[in-house]
This record gives sequence, C-alpha cells and structure tokens, in this order.
Amino acid sequence: MTSVSNAAVGAFLAGNAAAKARHGMNEAIARLSTGIRSMYGGDAAGASVAHTLRADGRSAAMSARNVEDGISFLQAGESALLEIAALNTRLRELAVQKLNAAFLDANQEAAITAEENAILAAGNLIDAATLNDTALLSAAINFTRDMDGAVTAFGSNADLTLASGITAVDREMGKISKALGSQAAGIAALKGHQGTLYGLAANAEAAAARVQDTDFARSSADLAKFSILNQSAMAMVAQANQANAAVLAVLN
Repeated sequence: MTSVSNAAVGAFLAGNAAAKARHGMNEAIARLSTGIRSMYGGDAAGASVAHTLRADGRSAAMSARNVEDGISFLQAGESALLEIAALNTRLRELAVQKLNAAFLDANQEAAITAEENAILAAGNLIDAATLNDTALLSAAINFTRDMDGAVTAFGSNADLTLASGITAVDREMGKISKALGSQAAGIAALKGHQGTLYGLAANAEAAAARVQDTDFARSSADLAKFSILNQSAMAMVAQANQANAAVLAVLN
C-alpha cells in the first residue's frame, strides 16, 4: 500500500507542477501578445502608476493642442492688426496730402475724402473681425494649459477707432503698435507653454512605458522556460502513472 500511495503522490506533485508551468506559459503569452507587463497580476501597483502617468501625458498632449488654438487665434488677430496698421498709414498719407488744399480742386479733395471714408469703413470691419464667433481684437481668451490651470491668450483690447487727420491717425497708430506688442507677447508665451506641455506628454508616456510595457526578452525566455517545465512535468505524470500501474500489476 505504501508503494501505491507514494506513486500516487508523485503523480499529484507532477500534475501540480504542470499546472504551475501552464500558468507561467499563459502569463508569458499574454504579456507578449498584449505588450502589457502587468497582465495576470504581474504588477498591480505598477499598473496603477502607469495608467496615471499615461492619463497625465495624454491630457498634456491635448492641452498642447488647445494652446495651438490660442496661438492661431493670436496670429489671426496679429494679421488683422497689421492690415489695420497699413490702412492707418494710408490715412496719414491722405491727411498730409490734404494739407495742400490750396492747390487741390474740389474733385481732388472729394476723391481724397472718398478714399478716407472707404479706409475707415474697411478698418472698422476688420476691427470687428471674429474667429469661431470670438472677437479677435477685443477679447482675452483662456486656453487650457493642463488639467488644473489655464493659459491666458493676451487679447489686444485695442479699442481702435480709426479717424482721419494727422493727430487722430498718430494716436491710433500708437494703439495699434501697443496691440501688436501684446499679440506678439501672447504668442511667445503660449509657445513656451506649448513646448513644456509637449515635453511633459512625451516624458509621461515614456515613464508609463518603462513601468508597464512588456520586457519582451524576459517574457520570451519565460515562455521557453515554462514550456520546458510543462513538458517535463507532464512526462513525470506519465512516469508516475506507469509506476503506479506496475505496482498494481504486481499486486494482481
């Protein structure tokens, strides 16, 4: 009876070893096929850290895209201001030309006035231009920088009111110059924030990969190891069963 019992115990031990080897094989296959090291409970804490890092990184990448909207908004406003500056410069030319009134006849003065009126109308329309229903030159827009804060896009708040006459033109040109400086400062600031966000996104993703991604060399080695152990364990199950059968044959 003792021999039979020992033979049965050997078969049980070999069967348990085969089951453990199969679990190891399945874990290695899962990690190799998904690229995730924490599969089958490999690293619960690491999985939590990696998910948090990836969420932060992807949020930062989205925030950088939001900042790009801010940069585009300010660039559009800058373009509008440059056009207004060009129109304002032409108004000053016409104002200087009108100083020669003693030489100009009524038709020539009327032509100058007509051009001034056309320039004023165009300038006021440009001043009221919008992008996505948002005023380009009279708004300060907030663009998401990260999950918890915001980046202010420097709106010009120019409050432009183009008017003819050298003094009025010069006054407006000062406002335009100040507004252009504000736009440029906003663009530069947003680019700085955007660069930081892109760096954060890349490094957060890299950190998450180091924590969670499969080590393919090690997992491949584990797969080979557990395959051999499984085959060996199954062979031992067969040996133990044969030994048990031999004892029973003697008893018979």
